Amino acid sequence: MSAGSRTVEDVRKLLTSCQAADSQQRMKFYDSWAETYEQDTLMMQYRATHLAVDLLSANVSENREAVQVLDVACGSGRVAQLMVERGFQHFVGVDGSRGMLDQAAKTGLYQELKLALLGTEPLPAQPGAFDVVVLVGALDPGFAPVSVVRELCHAAKPGPPAARSRLCVRDTVVTAPPGGRGGFTPGAYEA
Repeated sequence: MSAGSRTVEDVRKLLTSCQAADSQQRMKFYDSWAETYEQDTLMMQYRATHLAVDLLSANVSENREAVQVLDVACGSGRVAQLMVERGFQHFVGVDGSRGMLDQAAKTGLYQELKLALLGTEPLPAQPGAFDVVVLVGALDPGFAPVSVVRELCHAAKPGPPAARSRLCVRDTVVTAPPGGRGGFTPGAYEA
């Protein structure tokens, strides 16, 4: 089925098909989805990227053009695209899917793109190298387990947390009500 003829229900079924997959299988899924990912997520009205960029923009108001951003689970590069609109210019992207990194490369916004499957491989970032570390939509055992948050914090430049937000994790937490099926509950985690 071509991406142009997909419906919201088609994309929901597509996403459901990978829910039980392990990390390696999910990355293969994203490799195969990479070509239509942007179109499909726009159709689904996925807003986490916009919310994360709004949060970062509210907390980093000066000298955005000099800010070094580590975009973890960068996918197709949507976060960088939105951040450029707000004046940010320097991006390093990390993702576990080669197909998604290829899409991110097409944006021309990243100075460097790195392939790494978080949770099974260390975060390929120097400690204290980034003004901002952002992860959107991937804090999940099948993607990036919660244990990677420590690595994300180490990649951020040191400084008092009150100075500004250095780490932004905007995610969707999957919850299952007692005796029911899982649903999606938005949640934001900041450090």
